[in-house]
Amino acid sequence: GDDLADNSIRGNNIVAGQISGNLIADSAVTSNKVASNLSISLTNVLEKANIYTTAVGGNVNIDVLNNTVYFFSSNTTANVTFNFRGNTTVTLQNTISIGQSISSAILLKQSANTFKANVYVDGSLVAPLWASNSAPAYIAGTNESTDLYVFNIIRTGTSTYTILASNTKFSSALGQ
Repeated sequence: GDDLADNSIRGNNIVAGQISGNLIADSAVTSNKVASNLSISLTNVLEKANIYTTAVGGNVNIDVLNNTVYFFSSNTTANVTFNFRGNTTVTLQNTISIGQSISSAILLKQSANTFKANVYVDGSLVAPLWASNSAPAYIAGTNESTDLYVFNIIRTGTSTYTILASNTKFSSALGQ
């Protein structure tokens, strides 16, 4: 229909037919099984970002069922360990199935002292595969920069993950 606002489409097996609408707002499409040949065409995707204004250091839980974009906007105070999980009561293993992946973007504000980030999944260390085959170099002295980490976590087995990771440093250009 043209307006699916304030309605809900639910089913345990949505495999045939078509769901379409010009306005799908404040609605939900929920299914335990969606056809493997599902095609989605979107104009805009808005994603919730968690913005933390307190300084971060140490263990930080990344609850992917809440959101996958995190911005720690105060200077990082120590090395950080990101622990990816579903949420406080659900593991990542119970969130994604074998053969599924989830991506997360995490921004860390750095001061003159820069700090590393480690990666855990459900409390266990997982060594990421870094873009360009190189973990980020942390060089002191890049004041007021923000590190953007992007992690693609692929579940490959029971409690087994491959993590593809990249890190990009953002700061004001010289002379600006």
